[in-house]
Amino acid sequence: MAASGHNLTRAATLTDYEPIARAAGLDPFRMLRLAKIPAKALEDPNLLISADSVGWLLEESARLSGQEAFGLLLAEKRSLANLGMLALVIREEPTLRAAMLASARYLRLHNAGVQLRLDDAGDLAMLHVEVDFRRPGVWRQAIEMSTGIALRTFMVLTRHSFHPVSIGFTHEAPSSLDIHRRVLGTAIEFSREFNAIVCRGRELDIAIPTAVPELSREVKRWLDVQLANLEDDLTQRARAVTRMLLPTGLCSVERLAQHLGINRRTLNRHLASSGESATTIINAVRLELAEEYLANSRRKLYEVAELLGFSTAGDFSRWFRREFGKTPSDWVASYRQRMVTAPPGVHRG
Repeated sequence: MAASGHNLTRAATLTDYEPIARAAGLDPFRMLRLAKIPAKALEDPNLLISADSVGWLLEESARLSGQEAFGLLLAEKRSLANLGMLALVIREEPTLRAAMLASARYLRLHNAGVQLRLDDAGDLAMLHVEVDFRRPGVWRQAIEMSTGIALRTFMVLTRHSFHPVSIGFTHEAPSSLDIHRRVLGTAIEFSREFNAIVCRGRELDIAIPTAVPELSREVKRWLDVQLANLEDDLTQRARAVTRMLLPTGLCSVERLAQHLGINRRTLNRHLASSGESATTIINAVRLELAEEYLANSRRKLYEVAELLGFSTAGDFSRWFRREFGKTPSDWVASYRQRMVTAPPGVHRG
């Protein structure tokens, strides 16, 4: 559980973790120790801690407490103030679209483990919510918490005039939807091919009443300097684009390089410095998504195959057996058994 030098989040991510953990029957400080997170993270919101460790903490807290909506309980308590400098820029944007785009651009300064991407095309728009942790696993709680925080933020900014069409998750529905409906509304869909807030395209033009664009420009100048000071991690950008391209069936090294704005040779030369290549990144993301889709839904094998860019279920099964040493159905059975038998403090991803 060592902290990553690049995948960091402000400790504000854990705002209200202590009372919610206690209410769920957990010892919050024992849980922090298991996650290798310093106790002072609950006191100093600007302390930088491992985003991966936070993701693990949320999953383990949900498992040990039996509270399937643990992440949403945290999201329910959030306010704009918890977003620090990110709140300063998005609340001064003129429209909801501008606020979402600014959130997507600057979120890594608040939490490098979560990514937002606005797909604004046609009648419907989708704000995709993804986690980008350094270790494979199923990150249901982090996804739900991040989605809840994003939804509440944009509703507050628009004085509750923003009403999404639906909210989609790749994982299965919990046994009870009470908390999900309270925090997210009633239009929630599970076992989808995306994690996203779906809204009508015209809603992106909703004005933010309190916006002062001049102030937004000043804050952006400062934040842009902070972004420039961060290492330009081409590997992480390549992973994010790969996740976007795989379900289209058009994910190739050439297409990946094209989306990153460089040619294939330049891409592989840059990736080689970190021991990677475009091919190894595509395969690694495919492996992670295969685990995520099989562990989190009741999809048919051919549906998973399509989402991973395979033309047939047979092609997917042969690839999966070569990579994992077992068939997809055997892997699912083994995973469900681990979910039942894993002892406290053991990561199950």
